[in-house]
Amino acid sequence: MLEGAEHACDIECNLAWLAGLLEGEGCFTATRADGHLYPVIKLQMCDYDVVNRAANLLGVVRLEVREPRYEHWDRTFVAQLSGQRAAQWMRVLRPFMGQRRSRAIEHALERYEPVRLIRPPTTCVVAECSAPHRARGLCHKHYMSWSRDRARGKAPRIIGLR
Repeated sequence: MLEGAEHACDIECNLAWLAGLLEGEGCFTATRADGHLYPVIKLQMCDYDVVNRAANLLGVVRLEVREPRYEHWDRTFVAQLSGQRAAQWMRVLRPFMGQRRSRAIEHALERYEPVRLIRPPTTCVVAECSAPHRARGLCHKHYMSWSRDRARGKAPRIIGLR
């Protein structure tokens, strides 16, 4: 590598790198939750550095680590983005994609209707919680509590927005 070349990649270079990676290794799809269809971008590979760089460019907060099912398989790393941010990225990346990925992006976006708060709060709506808002007016901790209760079929102990 040329000296200083690690800083030479600008926004266009990063976008081209990400588009090329996702064209070959990415998945553009949609998932249904709460009666809504949400676009999803997913990248799963064995190379941590590559997945981590893509996750940083996409703004993915957490990488998932999947242990191998069989002894001769390698551990894989998963970066996944869904909802509004995935839709925004799909629109940015679509001009760089081939026909197959472009069709997948179009299919994921065609029925997506974002559910929006009029003006999302900056902090969690739970009394005495000043953590940053993440989703449904809740911080990450309170959102996960709400989500776990729903997944177990219980009435949520915490009520978020919408």
